Amino acid sequence: MIRILFIVAWTVIALINQAFAQQPAVHLHGVVHNDQQEPIEGATVYLMTASSKVIVKSAQTNQQGEYTMSNVPNGTYYLEIASIGYNALQSEPFEFSGKAIAMPEMVLSTESQSIETVAVTGQTPLIRSSNGKLILDVENSTLAAGNNALEVLKRAPGVTIDKDENILLMGREGINVTIDGRQTFMTGEQLASFLKSVDGGQIKNIEVATTRSAKEDAEGSSGSINIVLKKNRIEGFNGTLVGSLAQGHYTRGNTSASLNYRKDNTTVFGTYSYMNNKRLFDLDIRRVVGEENPTEFNQTANMYQLDRTHTYRFGIEQKTSEKNTMLLQFSANNMAENEDNISTTLMGRPRLAIDEAPDSLLNSTSIGRANFNRYSLNFNNTFLTDTSGGKLVFDADLSRFRNKNNINYEYIMRDSRGDLLYDPELERTRTPVDIDIYVAKLDYSKPLSKKDRFETGLKYSNVRSDNDLQFEHFVNNQWQDYEGRPNHFIYTEQIAAAYADYSREMDKWSIKAGLRGELTISDGESRTMNSIVNRKYFDLFPSASVTRTINEDNILSLSYAKKISRPNYRHLNPFEYFIDRFTFMRGNPYLQPQYTHGLSLNYTWKKMFNFTVGSDITNDAMTESMGQDEETKRSWVIRENLGKQVNSYININTPYRVGNFWSMNNNMTLVHMYFKGPIAGSFVDQGGFMFQLNNMNNFKISKRFSAETSLDYTSPFVYNIYKIESNWALDLGVSYNFKDERSTLKLAATDIFRTSQNNISTRFGVFDSDIRQYNDRRTVRVTYTFRFGNLKQNIRKSDSSNDERNRAQ
Repeated sequence: MIRILFIVAWTVIALINQAFAQQPAVHLHGVVHNDQQEPIEGATVYLMTASSKVIVKSAQTNQQGEYTMSNVPNGTYYLEIASIGYNALQSEPFEFSGKAIAMPEMVLSTESQSIETVAVTGQTPLIRSSNGKLILDVENSTLAAGNNALEVLKRAPGVTIDKDENILLMGREGINVTIDGRQTFMTGEQLASFLKSVDGGQIKNIEVATTRSAKEDAEGSSGSINIVLKKNRIEGFNGTLVGSLAQGHYTRGNTSASLNYRKDNTTVFGTYSYMNNKRLFDLDIRRVVGEENPTEFNQTANMYQLDRTHTYRFGIEQKTSEKNTMLLQFSANNMAENEDNISTTLMGRPRLAIDEAPDSLLNSTSIGRANFNRYSLNFNNTFLTDTSGGKLVFDADLSRFRNKNNINYEYIMRDSRGDLLYDPELERTRTPVDIDIYVAKLDYSKPLSKKDRFETGLKYSNVRSDNDLQFEHFVNNQWQDYEGRPNHFIYTEQIAAAYADYSREMDKWSIKAGLRGELTISDGESRTMNSIVNRKYFDLFPSASVTRTINEDNILSLSYAKKISRPNYRHLNPFEYFIDRFTFMRGNPYLQPQYTHGLSLNYTWKKMFNFTVGSDITNDAMTESMGQDEETKRSWVIRENLGKQVNSYININTPYRVGNFWSMNNNMTLVHMYFKGPIAGSFVDQGGFMFQLNNMNNFKISKRFSAETSLDYTSPFVYNIYKIESNWALDLGVSYNFKDERSTLKLAATDIFRTSQNNISTRFGVFDSDIRQYNDRRTVRVTYTFRFGNLKQNIRKSDSSNDERNRAQ
């Protein structure tokens, strides 16, 4: 299959290359400098019609500050040049009549400038493509203000969140989520809890990638998501205060403060945020268990969740010499969560008539109290080995998670007349989870020439997770251990990795090839069952990309990478996690990692429009399977390596801008999901399509007033044996900047029509169920931001260490 995809991809490249073999003539060319006569790389140059101010073409400057434009139609135009940290500049109108024009030198001012002037970058596309990644810019978004990171992540291209708050990319699980390039080492419920504790107002952008280079971790079979936090590079003392209040089913709110002081070679920074988030989850479940004597369960549940979260981060960056920079930072999240779940379940034979009474009724109440605490210490040192761009970077992380989750259950069973069948049942669980993570890595990069670059590095990580589940029930007027339920499981995992990457530019071609090796040693010990599962395996993960610049408006790239998804430790734990009295998750200690071969072809047109076609092929995929017991009426979920999974996708990103007033971005994803293998005792051989649309608009109504809209739509689709119904949501937001240039007021309404629901069903073999869930997304939120201190930035010529230092901080 991989061979066929390669042949098809190269055929496409050959055909397009032939079609554009006749190079168009350059009609406009020029250069962009700063006021110190230094070339500005990466500046965006827009060709605007003089009358309607519509973008006709765009270009970006190279390392020499040069830009070119071809295929320019006759007309009257002007140029608009923008670059981060510089004042935007417009040229004088000019007439183009088919003859090449050498434009006058454009000089962008590097004088101190206010925050309002820097805001010109908000006119760039909301979603853009860079180095094979789709980047969602949320720094100035009205709709992102006041939300947590999980809510903001839903807006990223190709990303969806399922009913259990698992993150999917192009319709698949298996995502490596990082913060500023650092692994979180979390999945599922733990990752969702962590992201809900991160203030969305601290996020600069979100980077989404379905392929990887050798430098990046091989983890993540469907791709990676990197959340980049804001950095402040303004000289002197400055800060920001933010207050936000929202009304959903309940009132919720958050506030944050950030302080920054930079003087000469020293930067001291700190942020703090507090979130109070109370929500109501509506859940309806209907399922039929059994064939010979079937029983139908109709459950209606209301879950009340209250999260109180403190998030803080502070650190110091010190440039010890012209070649060396050190960074030390500490970050933490403390979240207290109350989760009360009240449900009523009607049980009886599958009803033939609407008015037929159930046989029995179960009232269930669970009262949960949880504490989620994360502490992380990071040290980063960047050393410039020479003047040609050589760089040595050492990075070390120590992270600790201390989590406790206590739940009290009460079950009351009644007959059809409402009389008690037996005394109420009382149960309780205590689940402390301790996770320790140690990571160290060393990266070295060196330009071998103007066209060649070499990168290599080492990494070691050690993760230890201690999960001690205590389960008791109330019998004979006292609490006693519930036999078969308590479980103490310890999981340790060590990964040692080394990589090498080589890249080269050759005229209109560029190539990059790399190889990563990872040695994994893991131990899963169930002290309750006195069993240990040890594993040791070594894998090689090749990656490669080839890019062809046909001309300035047409760029093609082909990428391949081998990836891995290792099992979550909870999925390895050979015990049962009860969701309610009749539903539980069963661990599988023999669950193996899954390996994925990912291939993608990317086409960029006019440096703005991005088209990606890709496919991920996974054998022995970790798949969710189900089982049920007809006598006890219990159902369970288990993960197994069951079969072959192929996800093929097309992603189209089309930004559009009309003058300085309106910028739009449409991101469309078509995914075909195919699975072949046994599930729940039956064989599955089927596939289906899913379509996602994200439409974002930004309107610059006046100098101080702007508006924003977002429309998300997901079509109905089939995922393995589950049928997921369509859902959509419309969000609106407005923003006003006060005359003092320090204050901003934002008003946003999310999921206005309450249509962002999770509706799932399955009709497969003996399984018959429907789920309807809504997570209280409809809110109206007002956010006020105030900036104080020095708001003017002195632009400096960047040095080669900036990328790594920004990534570290």
